[in-house]
Order: sequence, then C-alpha cells, then structure tokens
Amino acid sequence: MEFWKICRVLNNEIRLSLLREIATSPNRELHVVQAGEFVGLKKAAASQYLKQLAEAGFLSVERTGRYVICSGEPEKASPVYRLQMVLARLFAASCELDWQKPLLNTINAFAHHVRIRILQSLSSNARCGFEELAKATDLPFATLRRQLGILIAAQIVIPCDAPDGHRIYELGKPSDPLARTLLALALQPLSPS
Repeated sequence: MEFWKICRVLNNEIRLSLLREIATSPNRELHVVQAGEFVGLKKAAASQYLKQLAEAGFLSVERTGRYVICSGEPEKASPVYRLQMVLARLFAASCELDWQKPLLNTINAFAHHVRIRILQSLSSNARCGFEELAKATDLPFATLRRQLGILIAAQIVIPCDAPDGHRIYELGKPSDPLARTLLALALQPLSPS
C-alpha cells in the first residue's frame, strides 16, 4: 500500500481511536465487539474500521472460535512498524480529552499523493520558489497553492523570503516525533504491495 494511503487510513477519528484502544489494552489485543464498545460502534461498523486498519498493516486479525481478535503488533519488517511504535508512545502519553486533533492535523499533511510529491520534490531541490516547485511537481498553480497551504499549516513545509524578495519553500525540521517519522517515511517511498 502506498504511504499516502496508509496515512489516509489513519486520518480518521474512529480508526485512530480504535488503534489507540488496542495499543493501550493490556495484551495489545481486543475482539471486535470490545473494540467497537470503546468507541460506541456496533460490531459490523467496528469490523469495517478494523478491516481498513488491518489492510494498511496496523493490525493483525485472527478468528478464535466465535471471536475475531485484533492485535496491534505489526510485523517488524512492515513499513508501518516505525509509525506504529511512535503512535503507541503518543497514545500512552495522551490523557487529554481532545488528544486526536493534533495527531490528525499532522497525519492529514501526508494523506494525499500530491502532498507527498511536493515533499519529495522539496527534498531533492532543498529550497525552491513557487514556479520552480510547480514545474518540478507538474502541478497547476491552484492545486499547488492549496496543497502547500496544508503542508505549511502542519509546519512540514516552511515558507521564507529569498534575498530577491520572492517566496521560497523548504522542508521543515519538525520537533514532533509523529511529524518527524511521517516525513522520513514520506521521503523513502514504500515498495508497492
């Protein structure tokens, strides 16, 4: 699965909450009914959300008798293992009511293939102006402006002024561990599965 698609799976309050419940459960596993109860969903709805997490590599799913057990231990060789470990630490440390919002804002920056293309282009060009970036990414100005706005709001891309007065863009150096991990993964394209 492409990296941006993995981020798109995570970019949902319910899936993120389900992943958190499994990651913070005593055995790092729950059956579908338990997981659904934690987020207020019936079995069928919870099952669909969990299936999407499993397809992205965040969970393993196993039938045990009448129950379907979801485990939050991805394979160590899987492309999401690093991301899962960062999320597990953040889940354990988050105790505030609105814990999802900052995570979702960061994840959203990586949940579109165009934004990944912009990041990869900035990685290879270091700093570049808007027109140069539009040419390198082969994007229309309106699309580039909209997608850059999302990356700038998440502080993944930093705009600055060049000595000649033109605006230039460069990759940020995020201090947030989730943003750092997502950026590193975005710049190392995953092999298609």
